[in-house]
Amino acid sequence: MTILDRPAPAGTERRTGVIGTSVLRKEDERLLRGDGRFTDDVEPAHVLHMAVSRCPYPHARVLRVDADAARRLDGVLHVLVGADVRAATEPMTVLRPVPGAPQLPYYALAQGIATHEGQPVVSVVATSRHVAEDALELVDIEYEPLPHVVDVLAALEPDAPVLHPSVLDSNLLAANSDGSGDPEARMREAAVVVEGRFRINRVTALPMETRAVLAQWRPGARELTVHCSTQVPHLVRKQLAESLRLAEGDIRTIASDVGGGFGLKLGVFPEDVLACLHAMALRRPVKWVEDRAEHFRASTHARESVHDYRIAADAEGRILAMTNVYATDIGGWNSPFGSAQLSSVVFNGPYRVEDGYAERRVTLTNKTPIGAYRGYGQPEVNFAYERLMDQLARRLDLDPVELRAKNMLTPQELPWKNPTGAVYDSGDYERCLRMAAEAIGWSERRAAAPAPRADGRLVGIGFSSFVERTGYASARFLARRGSQFGAHESVTLRSNRSGGIDVYTGVSTMGQSSETAFAQVVSDVFGIDYAAVKVHAGDTGASPLNTGAFASRTMIAASGALKQAAEVLAGKTLRLAAWRLEVEAADLEIAGSLVRHRENPDVRVSLAEVFGVAITGQGIPPDEEPGLESTTHFEPADAAYSYGTAAARVSVDPHTGEFDVERFVLVHDAGTVVNPQVVEGQVRGALAQGFGAALTEELSYDPDTGQLLNGSMVDYFPPTAADLPPIELLHTEVPSPVTPFGIRGVGEAGTIPPGAAVANAVCDALADFGVELDSLPVTPEVIWRALSHRAAPEGPDDHLAPTPGDLPDGGPGY
Repeated sequence: MTILDRPAPAGTERRTGVIGTSVLRKEDERLLRGDGRFTDDVEPAHVLHMAVSRCPYPHARVLRVDADAARRLDGVLHVLVGADVRAATEPMTVLRPVPGAPQLPYYALAQGIATHEGQPVVSVVATSRHVAEDALELVDIEYEPLPHVVDVLAALEPDAPVLHPSVLDSNLLAANSDGSGDPEARMREAAVVVEGRFRINRVTALPMETRAVLAQWRPGARELTVHCSTQVPHLVRKQLAESLRLAEGDIRTIASDVGGGFGLKLGVFPEDVLACLHAMALRRPVKWVEDRAEHFRASTHARESVHDYRIAADAEGRILAMTNVYATDIGGWNSPFGSAQLSSVVFNGPYRVEDGYAERRVTLTNKTPIGAYRGYGQPEVNFAYERLMDQLARRLDLDPVELRAKNMLTPQELPWKNPTGAVYDSGDYERCLRMAAEAIGWSERRAAAPAPRADGRLVGIGFSSFVERTGYASARFLARRGSQFGAHESVTLRSNRSGGIDVYTGVSTMGQSSETAFAQVVSDVFGIDYAAVKVHAGDTGASPLNTGAFASRTMIAASGALKQAAEVLAGKTLRLAAWRLEVEAADLEIAGSLVRHRENPDVRVSLAEVFGVAITGQGIPPDEEPGLESTTHFEPADAAYSYGTAAARVSVDPHTGEFDVERFVLVHDAGTVVNPQVVEGQVRGALAQGFGAALTEELSYDPDTGQLLNGSMVDYFPPTAADLPPIELLHTEVPSPVTPFGIRGVGEAGTIPPGAAVANAVCDALADFGVELDSLPVTPEVIWRALSHRAAPEGPDDHLAPTPGDLPDGGPGY
């Protein structure tokens, strides 16, 4: 990985300590030794096991449930049906509601009607998972299949079956729009308008550890302890309290190690509530671990949407307007995080657009609910606008790199507010573009005459430039959208008698290296050895209330809280040491395990001694209180925007559509890099998922039966390491002015550009054939069909034309 240092903008802080170094990860020793503690590793005495019967139809009325035979099976201890759940719980809550959307009461078991295949209908607890599943075979459930719809555009048709007729008179849950200027006027004035309908595939996050929950109830102590595989322990605690009619203080949620989240593990799922109900009824621990068949039908899916996108430009290629009207499939219910919003937030990418408009139509279909997934709307819209940027270049006979550069915001124009209200903080977008073009050999490609290689394949190069929102602007921003969480992060730092510092955070460890990064910040700010910092994560019983790990927000917010807490501890440590050494605190410094005099290092005292004095309160100054710990909360001033450009080189067989990605370059800026090795790993991991969604992964539903056709690892195709192309990473480093240390988020960037970059490369190779790709995933069959038909893509119809006056508009705010 190459890091190019940049001068820090005014008001930012650059450090020279452990921040910016590739120290070994805190997490590695236990994980590599097999000592991680995942939910299924928790095995209390007398644990019982849960299994769930799920609706086999996409839409059905539950006419009758007879569980008597299951209850009589030896080893079965408890059975729950829909009426039991309704009597004992409140509907499950939504953490990030869709603005303007009505509430859709959703219980842990279907209440009369199931709206998607895989929705829980009956839950059984037995002495083993095998017995519980045998019992499910004895449950007699009578269903009445109902009309279904599984296509997001068909669901908006007037004759489509309505999923929730008691609440809505159509399948449009809500429409949200925002924009500025007069894009329609600019469209009329433009020398050229390029437009297209872009279909984005439905995928699943597929973490290595599936969802899991273990619930334990101590009625005498009135304490519910829930181990679960989640990214948001404190928010799960909140939701469980609301659904189970308990006080939050009665619940402790623990997520020690999480085997991957990627946005899927945000909030409470039905099985979490069911396990708690069983445990409270039986007064014994109850465990449930999702199998892969359940994962494909019951864990939230992601991405699926249809975008009608337009770009208007003058004859020189200057963009005059951009619009995006899109329907996003939310499935049968609104999950805790629901529909992706970022397709609206960064709909114009890194380009200078004054007149623009984005409208999101959140649509219900008879499919597994949609939730968050790494990138959360940004890969989808990037595919649309970057495909059109290449089409615009071809229409105007312009170099696609120069067209992008001409329209990119410059460092001098930042900060800049885009038409939907996003404030891009800082950056050098064109620098990333130029670096990618140089690394991929673009000038040589432009200079060479297009000709097939000796093997008959055609070579093409494609680009994808992007801006990525990381973190949230503020609690006020979230409140206007009804979000049930804040933008801040909270930590507790506590000294110990060994001379170390314990860090307590509610952020669970799920592969993002937060333990390492947190320890680096504390070490850097306080001055203590990195090895002396211990991070305790994911336990609501030990950590201050916090938000959790998602939206690439963790370090953006947590670094500020860590910095403040470390500064408080360092200040008091120096005062206590100064009292003990009979010198001025200003003359002292913390260096590893010591506090020493700046000019006379022989005048010193160990941190262990100072911490011990503070903890006992013996020998401290009369104006100091005993103890040495600090709990701080930090909210960033605004969201930080990462950015970059990817370039792909492909070779394509023009007869069969077979293609290979021969090189892939990503130039990326995440601001100040805390740990270069971790950043590289995060980007490479995200690229793997980005390539999966772009080239091989798709959840397909049969329109006639409404059944998921490929709900197993046999026929769902995530890429292996052998399937990934050679990847070259380059990083610039422009610190953000809105975050401590200039940090930007990094966890999702790699998911954004692969689809557009590869599709643009294929279309570049096949430019003489007039091929224009408009859907994901990009497969040889898709290319072959485009080559065979050689027909222009079907243009947008009236379904998704901008008509805000005719829609139930939730207002601006995505």
